[in-house]
Formats: sequence, C-alpha cells, structure tokens
Amino acid sequence: MNEENTVEQAFYQDCAKLLGTEHDYQPYPYRRRNRWNNRVPGNGRFPGFGLIRLFGDRVHIQLRSPVRVNLWCSRDDALEYLKALCSVKAQATTPA
Repeated sequence: MNEENTVEQAFYQDCAKLLGTEHDYQPYPYRRRNRWNNRVPGNGRFPGFGLIRLFGDRVHIQLRSPVRVNLWCSRDDALEYLKALCSVKAQATTPA
C-alpha cells in the first residue's frame, strides 16, 4: 500500500469514528482511473449515513441522516464539520 492509500485510509477511519460506524477500506487496484476501470463502488460508503468521497484534497460529503451535501477544500475542514455535526446530533438526541 502506498502513502496516498495510507492517508486516504486514515481519513476514512477518522470519519467512521466520528459517525460511530465502520468503514471497509479497499485500495484502488489500478494505476489510474478511467471510464472503463472505475466500475467498483469504491471507498467512502458509510452504512446508514451516506457518502464521504475524497478527491485529492477536496472532500465531498453527502449524508442521508441528517440530510447534508457539502464540498470542502481540505480534509481538516471536513473533519471539523463532521465533529460539529455529530455533536449537534448528539445534543438533539440527549434527553433534557
């Protein structure tokens, strides 16, 4: 596994930890993507939550619960957003 895959795997694991779920990372089997070899579902699927996809430094977040669609320019900003979102969701479900 190369360094880029290690960074991606760590990012997806951090997202899974924040969402309280698991992520099964699968390294991309080809040297580069094209329209013919990009048919496998790939990484970024979080069961019960939605998609978080990494495109270089940009992060696309598309969640079903709560419904949110965002594009972030850095991984750190995306993780901060998920932390804030999860803390708001936890406060909403905590009985007063």
